Amino acid sequence: MARAIIRLCQAARLAGSDRRMIQVEQRIRKRAAEIQRQDWPKKLNWGEFAGQMKRDRIEAGVVLKRYLGPRERGVVFISFEYQWVRLAQLPNLKEFAERYILVLAPSWSPPHCLETTLFPALYPDRLLSTISNEEDLRILPRLSSNLSAAPLLASHWVQPELYKPVPFSEKDIDLVMVANFSVYKRHFALFRALRDMPGSVRVVLVGRPLAGRTTETLLQEAAAFGVAGRFELMVNVSDEALGTTLARSKVSVILSRQEGSCVAVAESILADTPVGLYADARVGSRMFINASTGRLFQHHNLGAQLMDFIANAAGYAPRRWALKNGLTCFDSTKVLNVALKREALAAGEEWTEDIAAHHWRPNPVLVWPEDQQRLQPEFDEFERRFGFALGTK
Repeated sequence: MARAIIRLCQAARLAGSDRRMIQVEQRIRKRAAEIQRQDWPKKLNWGEFAGQMKRDRIEAGVVLKRYLGPRERGVVFISFEYQWVRLAQLPNLKEFAERYILVLAPSWSPPHCLETTLFPALYPDRLLSTISNEEDLRILPRLSSNLSAAPLLASHWVQPELYKPVPFSEKDIDLVMVANFSVYKRHFALFRALRDMPGSVRVVLVGRPLAGRTTETLLQEAAAFGVAGRFELMVNVSDEALGTTLARSKVSVILSRQEGSCVAVAESILADTPVGLYADARVGSRMFINASTGRLFQHHNLGAQLMDFIANAAGYAPRRWALKNGLTCFDSTKVLNVALKREALAAGEEWTEDIAAHHWRPNPVLVWPEDQQRLQPEFDEFERRFGFALGTK
């Protein structure tokens, strides 16, 4: 039956209209209800479908608020579907729900998958989810009556102070592309465009191997397009090196046709480097692109568009726009706090303590050391009660 839901989720993602998508979603909810009635949660092997079912750690999880009592629960934030479904196999999941409000962070859009459709249906309480695209604000609540959505992308959780802009006159890289090596990042589109660009353009690619695609895969693709040696490749770099490289670049590009939020867009903006995406890209952070922050491309003559983008890069002011319009983890913490407080009060609970600020590096971590110290006893209690450590080691 879980496989039936997976197939329906595939159909929903491919639906050509909102009407058709809603029809498939109704069938998904019906299947999920059947699983719930048949007591399948105890029989379902999530690892068979979700993979990476570690039983001792949730790396992409963080405590945002301590448990203050049965009338005021704590808050736990967990990103990435394969991470938060690890909770589904907890024998004391009901105890977890009684102790914490759970905030989910899906990673793809459209969000239909086994985790986002079945887990909320089986969870013993309401859930709050962030989004990967503005359209998900409508879609996610349709997947389960237990699920509410907050207007926050993964790219809303960038810590601005970690990105140090440099004067435009000191930018020595013409174009940077920050992207893992998966096929959906479409490096080939850049390689094709480089054939129509002067060899003097300095291009840097920053990323890491993923989904079986290695450094060698990328170099072979570049050679196939006749642009071998036309770029520098930085693999598995530190966060500091990433921030410095973004700040040194005149422009950055993301060439995906579809993905989730794409945090690299917000990182580039806060490094004061304008970003270019396709005008029709289903990428959540496309909502941040405007006359101050970057450019939207057409698919034809990309090389010429990139050259024009580079030539006019000095005229953008992306970081100034981001700070003025709330594109930081601190602003997002306020938005999430309002949503959580509203949900808690509506459920008849109390709210006397706000959540701590977190950011993504690349997993969610608390911003301030004093918050980590204050909440460490809650992290320890979480591990003692539920057998999972939260966060990276």
